[in-house]
Amino acid sequence: AARAGALIADPEFVQFHPTAIAGPRDPAPLVTEALRGEGAILVNKAGQRFMAAIHADAELAPRDIVARAIFREIAAGRGAFLDARPALGDRFASAFPTVYENCMALGIDPARQAIPVAPAAHYHMGGIHVDARGRSSVEGLWACGEVASTGMHGANRLASNSLLEAIVFGARIAADIDGAVPEGRAASHIAPPVLGSAAATDAPFVSQLRQIMTAHVGVEREGEGLAHALTEIARLERAAGPANLFGNIATTAKLIAASAFAREESRGGHYRTDFAEPRAAFRHRTFVTLKEAERIAEAAIENAHAPQNEAQASA
Repeated sequence: AARAGALIADPEFVQFHPTAIAGPRDPAPLVTEALRGEGAILVNKAGQRFMAAIHADAELAPRDIVARAIFREIAAGRGAFLDARPALGDRFASAFPTVYENCMALGIDPARQAIPVAPAAHYHMGGIHVDARGRSSVEGLWACGEVASTGMHGANRLASNSLLEAIVFGARIAADIDGAVPEGRAASHIAPPVLGSAAATDAPFVSQLRQIMTAHVGVEREGEGLAHALTEIARLERAAGPANLFGNIATTAKLIAASAFAREESRGGHYRTDFAEPRAAFRHRTFVTLKEAERIAEAAIENAHAPQNEAQASA
């Protein structure tokens, strides 16, 4: 959609689920927030509960606050664990069978052990900008679900709102499309692009990009890291070439990183350590095309390299 010129909204706003099971599974299985609702607490490897000192609601604080707290415990080397033993104990298997099975598959008995957890990329509030009928800025292109940005979530998301959104907008889109194409006429003369599957040759690029996005465009961000991420995304795009699935992955990463670089504040799921508070000047949604994101990226890369170029010139 971005390559076709569609307007993209709010790509910098990514929600991280605070409690995925930290381990070898990819993607990491999630530990439902309902566990914390039942009284499970977050502790570090020393057994110290850390959320009570961070927010009045402790473990029931908003997702972005809990995710950042866990991220910082892990970054400091203290680790993070969800301890359901006092609250659930032997009731765990019957109360939360899916989480129990996922834990046991990883060699963790949650009735006897605390569960190692880490934040995981979970939901994208941004996406293809659509109106109340699900129409994008490109004629003939409708979008709903997580690929779309309806504005229903703002800078963050409450659990399960996305399900209601998909039901409502799915029905609206169906009604809007119904009768839009006369009977007997081909729906489109444009062949859809062949995306194929990720080739084995893409794997090293995907692995590198995941590391870059985790390190610099993840739970916490800052300008220098975002500029570095944009530099590396451009490098990987050149190395991989455009005619593959990785090109689509890199395009998405670029839209997220460029918009995060341009938003010099913290709001909802977007957190900048160098601009830790919301700013009135940014109290608005982001609307960006791929060309505009590329201009932001080019400027960020150029500015990041300017001190190095000046130093080389002086030498």
